Amino acid sequence: MIRRYPELRRRYGALREGRLTADYSGMPRGGGDGRAVEGLAIRELPSTSQREYEAVRRAVETTEHYRNGQERLKVIELVLWKKTHNLQGAALQIPCHVDTAKVWHGDFIRLVASYYGLMDE
Repeated sequence: MIRRYPELRRRYGALREGRLTADYSGMPRGGGDGRAVEGLAIRELPSTSQREYEAVRRAVETTEHYRNGQERLKVIELVLWKKTHNLQGAALQIPCHVDTAKVWHGDFIRLVASYYGLMDE
């Protein structure tokens, strides 16, 4: 789900701006005066994708407030979103020790898992 976040964020933004319509099978299609309000009400991703998007978005927001939050997110961006670096390469870009990058990487994954409801409280 973390790797899919950039695409989910793009799709969510497109839905919010009305550039993309949600695919809700079984939903009636067609025009009419009431459809404008309905269209605004359903501008969300399908429920599983929405939950994934929200879990990662909340983890990003939380991480931004951490000490070295931007550096932590840069590691995530390079390794999981852009897929241009491994943890060693990302650590060199920050710069930080590779062990620090590994800790930040693991912290972020656990934070997403927690927000998604996969961690025991």
